[in-house]
Amino acid sequence: MITRRSFMQGAALGAAWLGLPLNAAKQVLADAPPPMPPRQLLDHDPDRYWEQLRRQWLLAPNQINLNCGSVGCTPLPVLRATIDHLLSCEEFREPGYPWFGYEEKPVIRQLRDALAGFLHCKRDELALVRNATEANNIVCHGLDLKPGDEVVLTDQEHAGGRCCWEQRAARHGIKLRFVTLPRPPATTDDILARFSQLLTPQTRVLAFSHITSPTGLVLPAKELCRLARDHGILSHVDGAHAIGQIDLNLQDLGCDFYATSPHKWLLAPKGTGTLFVREEHLDRLWVHTASGNWNNMALKAYRFSNLGTSNLSVIVGLKAALDFYQQIGPACIYKRIHEMAGRIRDQVKRYRQLRLVNANAERFYAGLVSFEPEQGDLKDIVAECATRKIRISGGAKRIRIATHIFTQLSEIQAFGDALSNSLSS
Repeated sequence: MITRRSFMQGAALGAAWLGLPLNAAKQVLADAPPPMPPRQLLDHDPDRYWEQLRRQWLLAPNQINLNCGSVGCTPLPVLRATIDHLLSCEEFREPGYPWFGYEEKPVIRQLRDALAGFLHCKRDELALVRNATEANNIVCHGLDLKPGDEVVLTDQEHAGGRCCWEQRAARHGIKLRFVTLPRPPATTDDILARFSQLLTPQTRVLAFSHITSPTGLVLPAKELCRLARDHGILSHVDGAHAIGQIDLNLQDLGCDFYATSPHKWLLAPKGTGTLFVREEHLDRLWVHTASGNWNNMALKAYRFSNLGTSNLSVIVGLKAALDFYQQIGPACIYKRIHEMAGRIRDQVKRYRQLRLVNANAERFYAGLVSFEPEQGDLKDIVAECATRKIRISGGAKRIRIATHIFTQLSEIQAFGDALSNSLSS
């Protein structure tokens, strides 16, 4: 009889035969998982706690990842949960359709309940999708807008949150107005004033990022949603960078729609996303991908999860990621990533040639740091980071650094050395 352990050991060898690193395959498929560091260690020796926690990732020891803002690094417990479920599904022992994208299975209901508690919303206001881009498109293309209706965005929107509105402008004649965000901003009032100046009687939607992708600016989302509500305007928030990076309470935030990509800061498998639709708007939003039950309003927000055959195993992995995150603690995680971002900021501020473009005030940044050259470009820094195998985001005009709980102090120093070498040469 083949036991699961012997199967996993064989699978690890098979993975190695296919060209995957044997040690990595064994860590995920065969070896016993590394223990989590004792919680009390965090109180009396936090640096050692975070060093030990790093064993939960497959990160290569000769590489430094300072770009988890694009895609996060999934820890071993999440990988194991995802792979275990994938293997189980392929046995076809489960009744019904063992995939995601059709009826709500128990594992999906369990995840939606957990996410609703985490995000402080109702389960029936929460749809599971594949990323924030898909969620943004559901809202953009699901609203009835006519030629001349206006949507206000910012000049720092990611393509995944901006291009859907550009397509609607090109196809249906809506008008887009862009708020120019200061780099860096000084006050919340300044930001609100810039939005207010663009509102007109034709404004129908305020669409903005909770944390902007290029600069890591944490926008005053609650105040902006209140501004929209006070003017009878819908608010849609692209929270791709927010979930897992900052505390979220969607009811308190007051938004009408909210999109997330948990594969970034929540460390979930790639291909997972959520969409929040405030209950009062569930019936007014058309589905983006029409399949069975596209008009079954009794499904509430789950109507937007009927996407056709998708991977249920990453949904299981999302639940495992949420459990992993909760085990460590949101406040603890935020404190760590914010501290690491502060250290990166300190490194950047040493050089007059560089200028931080996310704000100095702590409320305006979390785990992302973005900087630009005072003059010239950043090509030498980019090249130095590549030489040292430091993964960053950006290029000659702007660099963005993302730190997370797996980021080590030695890696922060390595980035500082890269700055020093490239700027002193």
